[in-house]
Amino acid sequence: MTTLITKTITKICLPLVILFSISLLLAGHNNPGGGFIGGVMFASVIALTYVAFGLNYIKSFFNPDWGNWFGFGLLLAALTAFSAIAFSHNFFRSAVEFIHLPFFGEIELVSAGLFDIGVYFVVIGGLLSIFKNVGDDE
Repeated sequence: MTTLITKTITKICLPLVILFSISLLLAGHNNPGGGFIGGVMFASVIALTYVAFGLNYIKSFFNPDWGNWFGFGLLLAALTAFSAIAFSHNFFRSAVEFIHLPFFGEIELVSAGLFDIGVYFVVIGGLLSIFKNVGDDE
């Protein structure tokens, strides 16, 4: 049983921490952060929601199969790692492209970003599968 304060703080923290986790994900290849820590932040706020509101309450409107998230992330990370071989480069070689957008200026696109997104989904799917299975255990 949780208090009203815990539930209110969870509702406030949920969107903020999700946005922060996406920020960590996008900054990962140039600055501290990345797919792993961004995924851990996302999983922690969903776990806090499970604790504050209870697993059955969350399942009533939000019940994704976290194993599918894990599988998608693993597939994306593996395809990113092996795609360099298709272009006659070494395994895991990263490609960099700069594009110019009218209002944003020059943007750097890096294939390592796709790998980070894959890691992000692997971490979210793995941790939340564990949390959900432990929470379902009676």
